[in-house]
Amino acid sequence: MPDLREKRVELILQQLEHLPTLPTVAIRVLEATSSDDSSARQVVQLIEADPALTTRILQLVHRADQGVRGEINSVERAVVLLGFEAVRCAVLAVSVFAVFQGSPRTGSPQPRFNHEEFWRHSLAVACCAELLAESATSTQQGAALELAASEAFLCGLLHDLGKIALARILPKSFDRVVEAVDLLRGNIADVERTVIGLDHMVVGKRLAERWGLPAGVRDCIWLHGQSPQGLPATVRNAAMVNLVTLADVLARQHHLGYSGNYTFPIAPETIQSDLGLTQRGLQTAQTNLMQRIEQRAELLGIGRSAAGELYLSALTRANQELGKVAEQLAARNRRLASRAAFFDALARFQDDLRPDAPAALVMQAIGHTATGTLGCSPAVVFSMPPGQPFADVAVVDKDGQVIGSSVLECAVRPARPPGGVGPVLCAGGELEWLVATVSPRLSGEQRFWICLEAEGACIGGVLWGAAAGESQRLGTQAQELTALAGGWSLALRTAQIREESRSLAEQLAEANRRLQSAHDELLRSRTLVSVGEMAAGAAHEMNNPLAVISGRSQLLASELSDPRLKHAAVTIVEQSHRLSQIITDLMEFAKPVPARPRDCDLAELLDRALYEAKCLSDPGQRRFEVTVGQVPPVRVDASQVQEAFTQILHNAIQATDERNGQIEVHAAYDAFSSRVAVTVSDNGRGMDQATVKRAFDPFFSAQPAGRRRGMGLAKALRWIESSGGSIRLESHLNQGTRVMVLLPAARGPEAPGQDARSAAEE
Repeated sequence: MPDLREKRVELILQQLEHLPTLPTVAIRVLEATSSDDSSARQVVQLIEADPALTTRILQLVHRADQGVRGEINSVERAVVLLGFEAVRCAVLAVSVFAVFQGSPRTGSPQPRFNHEEFWRHSLAVACCAELLAESATSTQQGAALELAASEAFLCGLLHDLGKIALARILPKSFDRVVEAVDLLRGNIADVERTVIGLDHMVVGKRLAERWGLPAGVRDCIWLHGQSPQGLPATVRNAAMVNLVTLADVLARQHHLGYSGNYTFPIAPETIQSDLGLTQRGLQTAQTNLMQRIEQRAELLGIGRSAAGELYLSALTRANQELGKVAEQLAARNRRLASRAAFFDALARFQDDLRPDAPAALVMQAIGHTATGTLGCSPAVVFSMPPGQPFADVAVVDKDGQVIGSSVLECAVRPARPPGGVGPVLCAGGELEWLVATVSPRLSGEQRFWICLEAEGACIGGVLWGAAAGESQRLGTQAQELTALAGGWSLALRTAQIREESRSLAEQLAEANRRLQSAHDELLRSRTLVSVGEMAAGAAHEMNNPLAVISGRSQLLASELSDPRLKHAAVTIVEQSHRLSQIITDLMEFAKPVPARPRDCDLAELLDRALYEAKCLSDPGQRRFEVTVGQVPPVRVDASQVQEAFTQILHNAIQATDERNGQIEVHAAYDAFSSRVAVTVSDNGRGMDQATVKRAFDPFFSAQPAGRRRGMGLAKALRWIESSGGSIRLESHLNQGTRVMVLLPAARGPEAPGQDARSAAEE
């Protein structure tokens, strides 16, 4: 089914039925001249029946045959001299002009379509086509064209028949077409298809079919203006179509009359070569064109302009065209200058930024560019990465210096303004959180902003103050602002993504560190579980046999009299007790008694631990220095933590020289973490890094044979952690060892400057 547009086109074409038809005499003359059976006498009788037509034919023969001597006063002689083809063309030309001759109806507004200038252009094309046909070369290619001068004149005169028809049936619509094409300086056929729905070529073809015009004439009306290669293969006389196209181009180049086509897509040289026309013949046709137009204008009654007047008219139209072109070029130059300024600013903006510029520098560069291109100072630039409830704000002056910066909480995240990029008057509460803060710094009575967006969301913007009318002032530069804002948005979002990536990398590193710590802790926990299970199994499986061994060996020791055997039995008793103690120590490490934290005085706890450590090992001449500052009580299990410090101090005594050994114990309080740090340092032999890594492993010891069981630091770690503390060990071979124990504080004084820090953060 046809769509609405096709239906409208058909309704327009149906209005052609309301146009006047060709006179009856003209139709009968066309039939007679087209029939092989017609005689010259029949054609003469038909022409003599119309006095006006008789007069025009006689005038035409006088103009056409300058070589005939004597006065030609009879139609019969004129028909013989002109021939049927020339008579048919003359009758058609006179009749068509008579149908459309006349001004608009009385009372109608003066149309934009100038009928007189239109006919002048049509006559110019007709005369040019006639001259070109007469100048066709006698080469084989030229002879094959069979270009009749009289037919060329008729085809040229009627080539734009559709325009005058549209002006008659759709005067208002065609006036809009003329207005638009004069403004856009394009091709009138393109505008016709946009405004009306079809072009004058189709309308002219339909009208020619209704009037029964010759097929060659219809093809020229329909297909003129197309390139020779674009013509359909079914065209009856392609050479004539190309000839009219060339004549139309030449007439428009000489600004003869009005055609409504300001474009020249086809070069005359292309058509000239296809027609077999020489450059000399083309030049001759153009030289004689004005004189031929003057003759034909008088014959057809299209004004009586002398050749000089035609030249003057063409020159005037050419000057008018040049004036319009110059005005358009000036406007375009102003537009290009404005656009160049914007793009220069964008180029400088991009050149001033290094590839890894942070968001703060990007915002400063945006503000500097904005003050220059928008003509405002200062400008406020804000950055709002997606998902962030805060905005970084910078106030930049005309010199590109940041004169103020802050971080503001955005109560309402601004949405992308409708209508694309451009200055938008600040209205509503979306930017109230920003305007209320920075408005006193801005000039003007109104506030405008440009949204910077990425992925359809607002990621920042530029805010400035100006007088009313700022949107209209910058509205003509919407495309430039779009490009500039696009560059700003790209740079800002790139910086935001770079900072987001940096933050994510740092968070990932921290997560990896925690994961590694958790992994190590998990391995240690699994080891402890395994040790606990092993200890439990060992205690269950070994305690009974050990009890039997211990009991029987004690019995043997009491009954034996041989000193050697008695000593062996006592040794068995001692080793069985030692093995039982190992199992007990292992159980205490794997499954310690749950801590019972309470507030403890650290100084007393360290004094008891040092005393116990000295009891375990001879202190000799070693020097001990204990410094406990103003520290709060610690909340720990006193017995377990005291035992842990005893083990640490005992190891320090064992690692130092009996005469030159020095052991320092220092305690301090960290208010920020609410922990008490106790450091035990010695100047002993120290440990290599392999030993440091395994120092807290159960049953590990770097001491030679006869060493202790290697459970001291392992149990100390368990006891400290049970009370919520931690141990860190630093040691270097032959440089001593430093053990730091962090214990939770029960309470403590405020950290120095804490109130000031909190106030600064607020």
